[in-house]
Amino acid sequence: MKLVRALGTLVLAVTLGSLLVQAVSQGPNYASASSAVGWVNASNAVGTPDNTCAERTGAAGGSLDLTGFGFTIPDAAVIQGITVEVDMAATSSSEGVRVRLLKGGSPVGNTQDIYGVAGQEDCSTSAFRTVGSPTDLWGETWTASDINSANFGVRLSKLGSANTAYVDAVRITIEYQDVMTVTVISGGALSANVNSAATVESGRVEFLSQTTLQVVATRNWCVIAISSVTSYPPGADDPGADAVEIRNELGNFTPAGSGVIVQRGTPTPAGGLTVNVDLRVMLDDFGDGKIGSYQFGVNYSIEEDGDGAGLCP
Repeated sequence: MKLVRALGTLVLAVTLGSLLVQAVSQGPNYASASSAVGWVNASNAVGTPDNTCAERTGAAGGSLDLTGFGFTIPDAAVIQGITVEVDMAATSSSEGVRVRLLKGGSPVGNTQDIYGVAGQEDCSTSAFRTVGSPTDLWGETWTASDINSANFGVRLSKLGSANTAYVDAVRITIEYQDVMTVTVISGGALSANVNSAATVESGRVEFLSQTTLQVVATRNWCVIAISSVTSYPPGADDPGADAVEIRNELGNFTPAGSGVIVQRGTPTPAGGLTVNVDLRVMLDDFGDGKIGSYQFGVNYSIEEDGDGAGLCP
């Protein structure tokens, strides 16, 4: 039914939707490549433990680089911590290994030391020892691409001036935030005057405006828009929530009171991607004589797509 009197100003407030964040770990992954200066049998430290070791005897130093850990962290993930486990032994408590991470093949950040302990004094008695933690970034900043690089890994150097340090294997576990967010980056406050007779008689505002969203997601996703409407200030009769229509993922304007999927996609690059959302107001949902000002809200949420839960089919 059409309006028979003029309608006042419509104000549309666009708000941020849901934020999904959970801690996820990947690993432990073992090295698949090695290179060394001053160590012998470097390839013995590649792969899982097998009681064959890379070794360095005598003076401190040298470098045993282990890389090729094969991580596949999603681009948009936020790295939280790096745990390194070294299957090692040393012939005395004054011998051991110094651990440093490799970014792009170069050593970076803090060093962490592991010394020999009684009962783990040769390759056959080596055992895993842990440095780092799920919240330790080793004094460095990391992106998913840094971790996924074939040149990411560890550099081990010998501690102590005599005897022997042994390394059978190295494994790494990465802790990261599995992040899915949707943020309004433009079009956050929209209004329109619809008090002309021509506009009222048309039964709709064909195009109120467009909102631009930024989506950051580490999983398959969909963005859902849900609208609401109240009289503003409170007191007048309220039209139905479906007075706002939003263009859905198929390109069709759809009543948004119960939710509209505006876009879906696969994991995004680290910087996310933009999604444009078109909105319009349907005046014929107001009924006869409902004059005044109204405030609309549009909430955007993000759901994992394909998990059988939430609003994504």
